[in-house]
Amino acid sequence: MIEKIPFLHRKKMYNIIVQEDISFSALHHIIDVLIDQGAFVEMTQTTDLYTVVHEEVRYTVGVDGIDIMIVCS
Repeated sequence: MIEKIPFLHRKKMYNIIVQEDISFSALHHIIDVLIDQGAFVEMTQTTDLYTVVHEEVRYTVGVDGIDIMIVCS
């Protein structure tokens, strides 16, 4: 089942949407990479897609405002 989970990272709230289990360390890593790539700088009308690798697992990540959709690819 797909869940929308509030997640606090660096004193900012994000909504994580994920179907599979994911570790807290992977979530923190993914959000750090997204911040480094400027994913949250501009709030656009479209969903931007990113690819993030953590511990040899590739994730496809969609960012829409503060919503982060994560799929293990």
